[in-house]
Amino acid sequence: MKFKHLIGIAIALFFFAACKKNNPVIEPPVIQKEDPLEYAHDSVSYSIDGKTYSTAKYSSISGAGNYQPNSKVDSIVKNAYYISGNKDSVLYSKRFAIYNDDRIVNVTFIKTYSKNVMRQILILVPNDVYDLFKVGSRNYALDFGRDNKQNGIAISISDKDTYKTFGSDSFRNPPTLSPDAQKESKFEVISFRKLKSGTYVLEAKFNAMLYNEMNASKKLENGYLRLVIHNYDLIL
Repeated sequence: MKFKHLIGIAIALFFFAACKKNNPVIEPPVIQKEDPLEYAHDSVSYSIDGKTYSTAKYSSISGAGNYQPNSKVDSIVKNAYYISGNKDSVLYSKRFAIYNDDRIVNVTFIKTYSKNVMRQILILVPNDVYDLFKVGSRNYALDFGRDNKQNGIAISISDKDTYKTFGSDSFRNPPTLSPDAQKESKFEVISFRKLKSGTYVLEAKFNAMLYNEMNASKKLENGYLRLVIHNYDLIL
């Protein structure tokens, strides 16, 4: 009887397997969750004098420039200043301007590159432009637009007045900021991700001292920056 019972179980399993083969279990489709960053847009927020400011746009204005690194005055002829600097390298800057009706916030990434690692488009552009945005801390470039010796970040905020992290670009006057003007300041890229769409999203946190043309200062705290960087933003 036990033997017949085992045969019965075997036959039942055979028919169950055949039935399963003829009627395969259909697995539900795997639904890929969308990355919310695909819908993100440029934004910046910060606090000054205890008041929080937030500026956001779906697309900021971006631009790029070339500057002469290690600039110095060679001569002055009839109030014309003749400037020279390194000839085998170029300071490349990439600026993002986030604005609303009240103010505009410019954040510029700055780095000097040897010309042999750059390519000519309308201006000279690094072969690896993404290097400019890699995760890590940056110094503030105090001499941006003037001596151009320093790599890093430059920030300006304009509403009724303009306050900047860097000094005057004029050689007609001595540098307006001391070397320790940003001693306690910090700018750190905390994330630089490529999304499935091919778009990059950069996030940074920062604090800084801001100065106007009269050298009056304000302390910026709790800064947060998000940039949505498309490939066409990096053509220049």
